Amino acid sequence: MNNEHLKYLLDQWLEKKSTAAEENELAAYLEQHPDNEVLPELLQHFLDNTAPDNVPSLKDRERRLSAILQMDKTANSEQSIIRPMTPTPLRVTFLRRWGWIAASVLLLLATGTFVLRSLNTSHPAQPPQDITPGGNKAILTLGDGSTVTLDSANRLIRQGIRQTGGQLVYDAQSTAISYNTLTTPRGGQFQVRLPDGTMVWLNAASSLRYPTTFTGGERRVEISGEAYFEVVKDPRQPFKVKIGEQGEVEVLGTHFNVDAYPDESSINTTLLEGAVRVNNKVVLKPGQQAQAANNSIKTINNANIAKVMAWKNGLFNFEDASLREVMQQLARWYDLQIVYEQNVPDMYFEGEMSRDMNLSQVLDGLQKTGVRFRIEAGKRLVVLKQ
Repeated sequence: MNNEHLKYLLDQWLEKKSTAAEENELAAYLEQHPDNEVLPELLQHFLDNTAPDNVPSLKDRERRLSAILQMDKTANSEQSIIRPMTPTPLRVTFLRRWGWIAASVLLLLATGTFVLRSLNTSHPAQPPQDITPGGNKAILTLGDGSTVTLDSANRLIRQGIRQTGGQLVYDAQSTAISYNTLTTPRGGQFQVRLPDGTMVWLNAASSLRYPTTFTGGERRVEISGEAYFEVVKDPRQPFKVKIGEQGEVEVLGTHFNVDAYPDESSINTTLLEGAVRVNNKVVLKPGQQAQAANNSIKTINNANIAKVMAWKNGLFNFEDASLREVMQQLARWYDLQIVYEQNVPDMYFEGEMSRDMNLSQVLDGLQKTGVRFRIEAGKRLVVLKQ
């Protein structure tokens, strides 16, 4: 392949214009020619001659390339060192090991927009065992204490309650009030359509408690873990979400996400549409997020909606996520126990990956960028010393 054609393929990919055939051609070439010294020159030329502030898609690509390529070596040192990535446009310093550049671009082509912002390559990758991703599964606890195991089947559970695939549907409000609890295990997710038509999506390791009929002046439910709501409007009956003993969200009709895992440092309520009041103190507008912790609330004006909604859309979003945060997401979805061989490495990530992939595919992407793992019996994932 001549350099002009290589430049064309690389430019097409960097600008998100490449076809599937062009991406395959670029990936095949880089795999066969990982040490081509023209590649870093082309990448440097691209960064030097692009005005990323004027093209949002290119800003994203520059961040990704900068994360891959910004590596340095101290004099006479045999190990690469971890450095944080500068968050603004920067000039990239290249190593002489061009093969890492090609490997990094190949990783992006193979696994999506997944980038490690701090790279340590001193250890070889260790192939992990395979674990399948989570799926539609939950436990429904009825008012009489009996339980029903839910999966992706279609069936009638009892009069007025049916399961349609990964969704629980209440066809009509019953005359007698009882409380049901829908619980997803680690490695599970589920949806429920409440008696008033409100839709709720539950992430892994979460629960929702709700009445079989809404009466009186309000509609009240309780959650733990993470859930996304699309609430049916009814001004006569405000919808309220109780979050353990720590908070409450009140709405009239809106779309919002609540992240209230007990092992997180704050309870995050993110509004997509409508209006909500958090803990009777803060009223959110669309695009805002309330972070409640230690009896105080912090409002984020421009929340990362794509990151918040990634789980509902079948994705992991690792933007600005630490290694610990990444491991927490994997632990919940693949039902893992995470163990660190030493202190948690100070590493940060960007990008998205599908939640439909087996664990081996996810870990393979991580290991190619320097993090090493060992899977032990009982779904125990050990993060090895870096």
